Amino acid sequence: MILEENRSLIHKWLDAWIHNDVVQIENLFAQDYSVNDRWIGVEGVKQSVQFLHTVFSDISAEPNEIVAEGDKVVLRWTVRGKQQGEFMGIPPTGKILELQGINIYHITDSKIRANYEQTNILQVVQQLKTE
Repeated sequence: MILEENRSLIHKWLDAWIHNDVVQIENLFAQDYSVNDRWIGVEGVKQSVQFLHTVFSDISAEPNEIVAEGDKVVLRWTVRGKQQGEFMGIPPTGKILELQGINIYHITDSKIRANYEQTNILQVVQQLKTE
C-alpha cells in the first residue's frame, strides 16, 4: 500500500507543479528537501515553480513512466510549454518547447525529501535558439 501512496504523492506534485499551487507544494515537500544533494527546501521548490510559470505558459507535464520501490519513486517525464519570458539569457520567442527528464524521488514520512534529477537543459536552449 505504501508504494501506491508514494506514487500518488508524485502525481500530486505534478498537479501542483502544473497549476502553480504553492499551498499544495508546502504539503508535499519536506523542509529539508534537496535536489542532487543540494539543499533547496520547500521555498526553493516554490520559487522554481513560480519562475517557470513566469517564463513559460501553457505548461503541461506528462508522466511517461512511474516506478515505485521501497521509499523511492522514479519518474520519467515530458514537459511542454511556450516561452513567454527570458530564459537563460534568451528573450521570449513564443516557441513551444519540449524537455524530457528522469527523477528519482526519496520519500519519507509521506513527504518528498530528496530528488535526483537528470535533464538535458541544452536541449531547451537549442530549441529556443533555432529559427
